[in-house]
Amino acid sequence: MTITYQQIAQRAYEIWEREGKPKGQDQDHWLQAEEELRSEALKKQKGRKITSRDPAMLKTPKGEEI
Repeated sequence: MTITYQQIAQRAYEIWEREGKPKGQDQDHWLQAEEELRSEALKKQKGRKITSRDPAMLKTPKGEEI
C-alpha cells in the first residue's frame, strides 16, 4: 500500500481540527499523521512491506534510511 502526500495532508488537517486548531504545530501534526497512517497500513498489510513513491517516506524521523 502506498501512502500519498494527500492522505498525510488530510490526516494532519484532521488532527489539527481535533486538537482545536492550534498554531505552530504543523510539523508535529504531519509527523503524527504519517505515523498513524503507517501503523494502519501495517495492520492492513499484515507485515508485508509498505512502499511509497516519495523517498521522504522511506526515512526515519532522524533522517536515516530504512
